[in-house]
Amino acid sequence: MTEFILEKRSQKFNISRVGDASKTIEKAHAEISPTYNSLTLADFSTTVIQSSSPTFSSDDSLHKNFIEYGRNAKEWLRKCALLLPEIDRQQIWKKKGFSSIFEYAGKLAGMSKSSVEDALRIMKKVEDKPALRKVIEEKGIQSVKPVIAIATSETADFWAEKARIMSKNTLETYVHEYRLERLPRTPAVSEKQITMPLSPDVAAELEKLKGKGDWNTLMRELLQLRKEKLEAEKPQSVETPSRHIPVKVKNFAVAKTRGQCAYPGCKKSYKILHHTQRFALDQVHDPDHLVPLCEAHEHLAHHGLIANEDLAPEEWGILLEPEWWDLKQVVDERVQEHRGK
Repeated sequence: MTEFILEKRSQKFNISRVGDASKTIEKAHAEISPTYNSLTLADFSTTVIQSSSPTFSSDDSLHKNFIEYGRNAKEWLRKCALLLPEIDRQQIWKKKGFSSIFEYAGKLAGMSKSSVEDALRIMKKVEDKPALRKVIEEKGIQSVKPVIAIATSETADFWAEKARIMSKNTLETYVHEYRLERLPRTPAVSEKQITMPLSPDVAAELEKLKGKGDWNTLMRELLQLRKEKLEAEKPQSVETPSRHIPVKVKNFAVAKTRGQCAYPGCKKSYKILHHTQRFALDQVHDPDHLVPLCEAHEHLAHHGLIANEDLAPEEWGILLEPEWWDLKQVVDERVQEHRGK
């Protein structure tokens, strides 16, 4: 096996690959116009070291090496994706005897057809959006994919900042909620049809309860009865330095939405019980301020981007920017640091 060590300043990147990969990379760069210099290997020195297969002393060593190699592989794939538009424009793939840009990227970098298509399409979309291009250089093509259809030259800086601090999953959710709340849409229908499977006896009982009235009136009565039942069963708040949520408080919080994310309109199962008041501030497990959220909406909460968070979830919405004067921002910043954004 041939190991290539590319050194630049104090950084070192290890690539293990069968065959003369360094020559392949250098030839590809040699074909690219000198004016296209956002990425270059000119500053790198290349050393080829013949080595036998690596040996590892423990499971931890295997795991750590795999993580390191995976991180390096992702970094080089990001660089390859950034080069593709210029390689395609100059048709370097054809000059090198490949049948298409897809074969070129697949054989030389292991890129799938869909990833090549994404790279070419997205890089074209950000030609007039330098802020988004900068995020791509830092985090990769996929990091900005959720905002490509919504970002304009005027809003690129706004969306670039969101892409920089959010994971792809959280950003997709934010864009979805943003579209629902901020963009023009058709007026809401006055009524919504719901189809549900019911056993014959339950259906008959509901029909009987409705009587000569209407379904909306009956359903509102049933919903009110459920709220009153939950309120009667609500446990007391628990003040404690322990982050462990007492079972009664946890069960009550989950029962409010029957295990679904509490954010309006979200159909996902909950993943995290979220303290809307921030446990680090008051060290209280309050059943009125403990809500079940999916991962993405919980992350949006700790980005400070949920409006009216102290109110019931039905009143929630999306903020464009965090409310910097809110003390919860101190906690949220620490959460982001812990998660590495």
